[in-house]
Amino acid sequence: MPPFSAPLPGPGGARRFAHSRRRTRESFVLKPVVWVGYTTRYREGGPRFRQAARTLAAELRERSPGAEVRLARVESKREFLEEMAALPPASLAQLHLVAHGGMYGPMFGSRQWPEQFSRHEWSAAKLPFADGAQAFFHTCRSARWFAPYFAETFGVEAHGYHWYTTFSRHKHRFAWVPPTHPAESPLYVFGCKGRKSHGWLGTAGKYAGVALPEVMRSYRPEARRASGYDAVAELYDTAFQDIRVRADEWRWLKTQLESSAPLSIVDLGCGNGALLCQLAPELSSGIGLDASSEMVVRARANATARGWAQRLRFDTLAGPTLPLPDQSVDRVVSLLSFRYLDWDPIVREVQRVLRPGGRLLVIDMVQSPLRVWQAPALVLSKWRTLAATRRFAPYRGALTRLLADPGWAKMLESNPMRAEHELSWYLGSRFPRGRMEVLNVGLKSKILAFDSGPIHSATPPERE
Repeated sequence: MPPFSAPLPGPGGARRFAHSRRRTRESFVLKPVVWVGYTTRYREGGPRFRQAARTLAAELRERSPGAEVRLARVESKREFLEEMAALPPASLAQLHLVAHGGMYGPMFGSRQWPEQFSRHEWSAAKLPFADGAQAFFHTCRSARWFAPYFAETFGVEAHGYHWYTTFSRHKHRFAWVPPTHPAESPLYVFGCKGRKSHGWLGTAGKYAGVALPEVMRSYRPEARRASGYDAVAELYDTAFQDIRVRADEWRWLKTQLESSAPLSIVDLGCGNGALLCQLAPELSSGIGLDASSEMVVRARANATARGWAQRLRFDTLAGPTLPLPDQSVDRVVSLLSFRYLDWDPIVREVQRVLRPGGRLLVIDMVQSPLRVWQAPALVLSKWRTLAATRRFAPYRGALTRLLADPGWAKMLESNPMRAEHELSWYLGSRFPRGRMEVLNVGLKSKILAFDSGPIHSATPPERE
């Protein structure tokens, strides 16, 4: 079965999407629009994305003669929104994006200035979908989280790939594309098992022709309850009463927060408030913000129990707006929660609320398969983690109960980890004077720490 073979949805094809308007006593019919967008700059493969998008557009013209097929190169979020704004209202029958992708959707821009719509930005976008419209994301891993989210957000059927995508000279099986492949010849992009998802055996199967192209996975716009930390707040609070169980992270933060004068700190994704409660003796003030109302309740209770209620404040974070005045805090910290945030909107807010010379400190876990040369670092990380947890006897049992709870698995499904390069390229572009460090290495993940360096202006750096 080909990876994409859907006609215009519903009975009547293009007729279902025809929209008539009356002007003076005459009427005219607007053709449904099939829009194909592609990127070329984010990372390698740019010219091939253009070629694959042209091949896809040609097929769609043959398949849907009653529709207007538009092909557009979009290299930024702004260009994508401009393309959508140029379409007639309720005319978009199919949306296709041929590009690189991350767990949270298609990538725009470049490695020097990566761009990705946040949840908040998607929810605010005006996309002129017609009744019964469909969206197709010809990008890596778009079926794992993004396609279901897009279907729910826009009320359209959305399609994506679970595996990483690859280029092929043939539509129904993988065929290697040599550098001499003519620019005018057909080229296809589809999901396929390979080295990134299945190791070297995956690569062998791919080039041997054993691994067939993945059929796009489809998701209908069924309403789903957003899953966050509310359901596991009690278990999480029990496990992380003392933030020092995260020994590597705690040691790094303490070093970065050393100061001759007490600091005012904002903790983004504060959870149960354990970090601010531990830092409280050395702070002038602390503000914890979290999207989980249950976590905020527990953070307030913990601060009261430890006698820090006057110095610490905890509030629910509703959207990417910080409830703080301009230039009002010295540090903004995000411990193992930055991946959940609306990156561009929240970074603008961080730059607004920091005093001149303030810093953003981010620690987060990212997907990163272990490399052979990292084996010594893995052993050292495991030893340090074991040594730290032995100091906190109740922690291991509480953590086991948290990880075994069905609510934890559901939370992770709705809030997946990002790839290492997504975090490092993004923070490196927005804060070019910053420094990234590796704190801990696992079999499939790493813990990274980023110090933005002094921020002296509320104006973000210019896009390349």
